[in-house]
Amino acid sequence: MDAIKKTETLTERERLVLNLIVENFVHSAVPIGSRMISKKVGMTLSPATIRNVMGDLEERGYLTHPHTSAGRVPTDKGYRFYVDSLMGVEALSETEKQKITDQLTRVSKEVDVILDAASQVLARVSNQLGVVLSPRFFQGIFDKIELVPIAEKKVLMVLSIKSGLVRTILLKMEAEVSREVLEQMAAVINERLHGLNLQDMKRTLDDRIRDLDVPNAELVLTVAQSIIPHLDRAGHRSFHFGGTNNIMVQPEFFDQQKLSNVLNLLESKEILIHLFEHNETMGDLSIAIGEENRDELIKYCSLITTSYHLGSVSGTLGVLGPTRMHYSKVVSLVDFMAKALSNILTEEVSGGGASN
Repeated sequence: MDAIKKTETLTERERLVLNLIVENFVHSAVPIGSRMISKKVGMTLSPATIRNVMGDLEERGYLTHPHTSAGRVPTDKGYRFYVDSLMGVEALSETEKQKITDQLTRVSKEVDVILDAASQVLARVSNQLGVVLSPRFFQGIFDKIELVPIAEKKVLMVLSIKSGLVRTILLKMEAEVSREVLEQMAAVINERLHGLNLQDMKRTLDDRIRDLDVPNAELVLTVAQSIIPHLDRAGHRSFHFGGTNNIMVQPEFFDQQKLSNVLNLLESKEILIHLFEHNETMGDLSIAIGEENRDELIKYCSLITTSYHLGSVSGTLGVLGPTRMHYSKVVSLVDFMAKALSNILTEEVSGGGASN
């Protein structure tokens, strides 16, 4: 990416022609010829001159042409230059923003339901595949546990982190335990663990709970240790996606192998989560184009992602589609969705715990 910026420049003619080819190809999915470019409003270059410029751009790797067409289409390198140096961001209208916000706020207050709605909205507005990866629960700061008897020898542990997310854990006890004793045990555990990062809590829990001089000390230790396996599972994240039909009708995916690859990707949750987590480490909004993607299954796709936040934890959302993507609009959509989702989730949990 940076190599293009640092070592190569394009003339104004080349920039103009490349910009027009990218934007027209994204719109039409048809290879772009010199005559089509020459007919654009304000174009003063002749078709012959445009053909020469197109030839130079192809020679330098920004364009290519299908065997069956004299027209040109952008390469990954051409899209990258367009995104980095030519693209203007197409802002969402206030009406679009309000509609997105309304669709997120009218659903259930449960985090998973809101995330699912967000993936559907991303898909609908982008006309691509919308994906939302759940927050990293394991990043959270321990707030408290509550122990609630729900049946004979069964107790529901409600584990809360300071962002407002909660996890519920069903415990099977060897004997029935009264509500009063459960409350006393929860108070001891909360006193010892409150304010710890969940990763630190996992590492030091035994030392913090051992040698207790309290009633039912062994039972307190057993209950506290039961949290650990669930902290391990907290590292496993769920993802929500919508818009599979959008992908299937894109001309690029008339190729059955390419379509099969994307569908396999959606079924291989671990691969998709890994892709999003990789982009998550890159900070702000990330655009991976074609061969820049790490997985062979989407070497002909683009992935635009960014993070959203819920207190001390964060998740990732984005749009996946062919490299022939309406980048200027999708970038605005992904950016706005992250901000809207962060705001809505924060408002939801400020009024009480949010399950995930």
